Amino acid sequence: MRDKRRAIEWGKDALIALLTLSAAWLLTMTPLVQDSGVLGLLSPRESPGTGLPVEGSGRMMRPVRLAVTGAGGRYGVQYDEERLEELFLPLGALLGDALSSAGEPASITEAEWRNCLGEGKNIYFDFQGEAPLAALGRWLQSQEAAGTELDGCARRVLLCAGAGDQVLLCWQEAGSGQFFRCPTALTQTLHLDPMVERITPNGAHFAFESQELVRLLDPYTLVAEGEQGGAEYAVSVPLEGEAGTGKTLEALSFSGQNHAAVSGGEVYLDGGDRLVMDGGGTVTYRAAQPGKYPVGPTLADGVDGARALAERTLGAMCGEARLYLISAREEESGLRVNFGYLLDGCAVRLDGGGWAAEFWVREGFITQFTLRFRSYAASGERALLLPIDKAAAMLPDLTDGRRELALQYWDGGGERVSPSWVAV
Repeated sequence: MRDKRRAIEWGKDALIALLTLSAAWLLTMTPLVQDSGVLGLLSPRESPGTGLPVEGSGRMMRPVRLAVTGAGGRYGVQYDEERLEELFLPLGALLGDALSSAGEPASITEAEWRNCLGEGKNIYFDFQGEAPLAALGRWLQSQEAAGTELDGCARRVLLCAGAGDQVLLCWQEAGSGQFFRCPTALTQTLHLDPMVERITPNGAHFAFESQELVRLLDPYTLVAEGEQGGAEYAVSVPLEGEAGTGKTLEALSFSGQNHAAVSGGEVYLDGGDRLVMDGGGTVTYRAAQPGKYPVGPTLADGVDGARALAERTLGAMCGEARLYLISAREEESGLRVNFGYLLDGCAVRLDGGGWAAEFWVREGFITQFTLRFRSYAASGERALLLPIDKAAAMLPDLTDGRRELALQYWDGGGERVSPSWVAV
C-alpha cells in the first residue's frame, strides 16, 4: 500500500515537471520573448579565436589569386573560386595574424620586392582591388587587431621568409606604387613552413620571370597552369517583382508604405532621406542629414560599414557572383568606397563606371550610395579562350604599356555574359 502511494506521488511530481517544461517552452514562442534577445543570451557561443570572421567579410576579402612558393617550386591558382576558397581558409587566418602583429614598416626597392616574391618561401595574395590594410587586418581577424594599424592600401600582399626564423609582411602601396615590408610575430618554423610544405608545384610563374612575357605584360601578371575560367552566365535583375523590392527595403531599413512614382521608378521616403529604385535595378540613396547609417570615424570603420551594407543588399541577391572591394579613397568631399562583382575570380565590368556599388562616407555616416543590382547564374556553357601567352601575343595594345592581362566579364545590361582576355 505504501509503495502504491509512493508511486502515485512520483507520478504527480513527474506530471508537474512536464507541465512546467511545456509552459516554459510555450513562453519562449511568444513574441515578447522572441524579440527580447534573451534566447540569444542562452544560446551557446563559439569561442573566440584567430580566423575568418562572418561569412560576408570573409568572402569579400578572399583574394582572386594565390601563389605559394617553396623549395620545389610554386603553386598558383586563379579563376577557380572553389580552390581559392579552400586554400584561403588557412592562409587568410595566417595573413590576419601577420597584420595584427605587424611592426613598423620600412620602404624597400622594387628589386628587393621581386627578390622576396621570386625566391625562397612565400605566400602571395592578390586582392584585385585596393584593400586598406587596417580594414583587411580587421576583416581577417575575429577580434580587433592588437598590433600596429598599418596605413595605406594594397592590392598585392606577401608573406615571406626573413632573417633567421622571421616572417616578413610585404606589400605594394596602391597609390604611390612603392614597396614596403615590416616584421611580424610569426615564425617560419611554426607558421610559414607548414603551409609551404603542403603545396605541389604546378609551374605557376610571374611575367617578370619569363624573358618572353616580361616584354609584353605587367611584370606581376600571374600565369598559372590549368586555369578554370571560361564559364558563361545568364544575367537577371533581382529587383523585378515585389519580393526583391521588399527584401531590399528591409535591408536598407526603409518602409514600403511611404513612396511615390517618379520617372522610371519609385521613390521611398524616410523623413527627408530619399531612396530611389529605377526600373533597371539601380538604387540610389541621398541623406537629408547624417544619421541613418552610422559607421564610425576611421577609414576602416567607413569601409567596414559600407561592406556590411553592400553584403546584405547586393551580396544577398547576386546569385553565383560575389562582391570585392575595388577601392577606398579619401577625397575632398569624403570617403568614397567602391565594390564590384566577381565571377570565378574574374572581375565583372558594368556599363557606366565598372563598379557595382559606390558609397560616400562623411563625418562617420554613410550619406549617399548607388547600388546596381545584378544576379548571375551559370548557363552550363563555356567560352573558348586562348592560353594567356598566346592571348598576350595577339593583343598589340599591351606591348607599349606592358599592362596586365586578365579574364574579365563585360556586363552591358544584356541577358548573358562571357569572359574574355582584357588588358587592364
